[in-house]
Amino acid sequence: MEQGYIKLFRQIVDWEWYDDIPTCRLFIHLLLKVNHVDRNWQGKKIERGSCITSFASLNAETKLSVEQIKRALKNLQKTGEIKKISTNQNTLIIVTKYDDYQCFANVDNKQTTNEQHEDNMQKTNEQQTDNKRTTTNNNVKNIKNDKNNNNLYCSSDEELEMNQIIRTIVEILNIETEKEFSPDAKLTRKLIQDKLNAGYSLADFKCVIEKKCDAWKADPVMKSYLKPSILFGNKFDEYLNE
Repeated sequence: MEQGYIKLFRQIVDWEWYDDIPTCRLFIHLLLKVNHVDRNWQGKKIERGSCITSFASLNAETKLSVEQIKRALKNLQKTGEIKKISTNQNTLIIVTKYDDYQCFANVDNKQTTNEQHEDNMQKTNEQQTDNKRTTTNNNVKNIKNDKNNNNLYCSSDEELEMNQIIRTIVEILNIETEKEFSPDAKLTRKLIQDKLNAGYSLADFKCVIEKKCDAWKADPVMKSYLKPSILFGNKFDEYLNE
């Protein structure tokens, strides 16, 4: 386990799973376990707030039974605390609101006085504010339209959210297919964005990817069709409703 610390809000005592000991235990363990910065793992990028694990690892680390872990993961998925993407070898866990829970930069876990701690937090918050302003300004400059400033900021936020969803969908596809499709490919982005604009959800994409991987992955010929241009094309709705 890495050095450092996490934030744990007092409001967690009002959380609906706080009294469910296995679920609460597992969630706090995941907050401690997930990456606090993006990392590479076996050629794949595992983003901040995510980790690669398995039932066996979680069992050894938390001393919860596999059944308790499965039920706890379902509870956390049900209420949106996590997303779980499973393969034959391992499981990717994504703490969906990690940045909301852990909204400060990593600090070495050294013993400090209260004054030092407060000073570090203040500097971190100031730095975050500057970074957010810089990011927002850069995003606004890249939007080529004649809308007013308020609309520019709105468009920037929507674009950032759309980019994150597209990257998540392509990451799910890459994990399931063991390939390296780029989330920046123009055709892939267009196909996904068109479906999202038509009302389809991230869960719909995950469902189509998992269904077709189950159906085609074992067939060498059909396996070649496990790519964005096929899965997210004209037959997307047909695949979804199979």
